[in-house]
Amino acid sequence: MARLIPLILIGLGVYFWLRARKRAAEYAETFESGDGTPRR
Repeated sequence: MARLIPLILIGLGVYFWLRARKRAAEYAETFESGDGTPRR
């Protein structure tokens, strides 16, 4: 059980990081299409 805890934490971290990245990419796309000028 002690070995599983770090794996679960890493898995959750990666999962939330990917979700946040996807949401940020979608937000950036809508922002760019609305304004016309790409912002990075």
